[in-house]
Amino acid sequence: MASDLAPGLPVRLFIEALNARDLDTLRTLVADDVEFRNADGAALRGEEGLRDIVMAAEDTDLLLAREGAERVEGHDGIDHLTVPVRVLVGRGELHGTAVSDIRDGRVAAFAVVSVD
Repeated sequence: MASDLAPGLPVRLFIEALNARDLDTLRTLVADDVEFRNADGAALRGEEGLRDIVMAAEDTDLLLAREGAERVEGHDGIDHLTVPVRVLVGRGELHGTAVSDIRDGRVAAFAVVSVD
C-alpha cells in the first residue's frame, strides 16, 4: 500500500476488513510487526496476533462502527490516528476510541480504548 494515501484510509479499510473477518485483506493492510494493544498494556503481535484478533472478533460477534472524524498527528514517519467508534459486541454496545499508528501506509498498531 502506498504511503502517500490519506492517513485514515488504512484504518477505515482495516475496520471494514475486520468486520468482514477478511484475513487476507487484513494481511495487506497491516505491517509485518503489527501490534494489537489491550487496555492492560498487553499486546498481540504479527500475523499470529492478527489471526487471534479475527478469531476473537468472530467468537464475540464484534463489530466496529466509526462515529466521528479522525484526528491525525504525525511525527518520525508515523501517523498517530484516533477516531471515535461504537463497539458492538453481541447485543451490547460500548463507545470508545480507535487508536492507530500508521507507518508506510500500513497499520503498525491498533487498539480500542473504551470511554464507557
